[in-house]
Formats: sequence, structure tokens, C-alpha cells
Amino acid sequence: MVTILSNVSALAASRQLGVSKLGLTQAITRLTTGRRVNSSYDDAASQVAGNTAQAASRSAAASVVTDQAAYFTALAADGNNANLTQQAYRMAELEGSGNSGGAEYTALKTATGGSSSANVLSTVATNSATQAAAMSSALANAQTHGITAETQQGIADAYLGADMGAEMANLTKYQILMQAGTSALSSANSSAQTIMGLFR
Repeated sequence: MVTILSNVSALAASRQLGVSKLGLTQAITRLTTGRRVNSSYDDAASQVAGNTAQAASRSAAASVVTDQAAYFTALAADGNNANLTQQAYRMAELEGSGNSGGAEYTALKTATGGSSSANVLSTVATNSATQAAAMSSALANAQTHGITAETQQGIADAYLGADMGAEMANLTKYQILMQAGTSALSSANSSAQTIMGLFR
């Protein structure tokens, strides 16, 4: 039955077009951002969990940089130990040749902060142990923080990442629904022409 008070078929087609438009917009947004969750409307709980994991990943990645800096700081200090060792060797030569009272020996003592070659080498041994521990610790921490960053990024992707295959299927589906809905709405609105024909 055709009425002029309300075109129920056209209203239903229009409503469904709106639903299809939202679905199409969502699919396009997910495909262009690569994220399944782009707003709280998509999945509020996953958004919170994903953002928390993403923040943890970035924090761990920043810690990796700090750990690497600590490693290179220790490496530089270890390089200084090598320099002290060479100076201690020269002091030993001067000590052996009986020139431990000369200007060169005095300058070496001042530069190394040691009273003798043995004293300098003892300091180097202590420093070397300290720097070795610092480098080992820094590398271990960098590895641990790196693994944490990767793991948390994976968790964030699990919560927030879009299934590109599924979204491509959704894109095609909603494009078809939009075309079909537009056609259905046009058909439903043609009933007005039928009513107008009654007055001819």
C-alpha cells in the first residue's frame, strides 16, 4: 500500500545508508591509519590497554639509549686506562734505568697521580675491573630494555593494530552496501511519482 504521510521504505533505506556510511568511514580510517582502535567508540578497553603498552614500549626504548650511553662512557674510561698503562710502562723504564728523579718521571707521576709504575698499574687494574663491570651491566640492561620495548610494542599492536585483510573485505562490503542502499532509496522514493500519477 502506498501512502503520502510517510514513506517507510525510503526511511528504512535512508537509515541503513547511514549505517553503511559509518561502516565505510570506519574501514577507510582503519586502512589509512593501520589501527583497529582510533577512538574510544571503536574499543575503549583495548584503547586503554594498547596506549599503556605503547607508553611502556617508548619508555623502555628510551632506557636503551641511556644504557648505550652508559656503555660508551665506561668504554671511554677504559680507553683512559690503556693510556695510563702506557705511561706506567714508561715510568717502569725510567725506574729501571735509574732516572726516577728526572723531570720526565716527575711529569709522569703528576699526570698519572701515582707514586710509582706499580702504583699506577694497581690503579689501572682497579679501574679496569670497575669499567668492565659497568660495560657488562650497561649491555645487559640495554638487552633487557630492548626486549621489553619489543614485547610491549607487540602487545600494543595486538590491541590497536588493524587486520588489513579484514578491513579490505569490510571496505568492499560497505561500498557495495552504499551502492545498493542508494539504489534502494531511489526506488523507494519513486513511489511518490506513482501517487502523482493518480492525479493525472
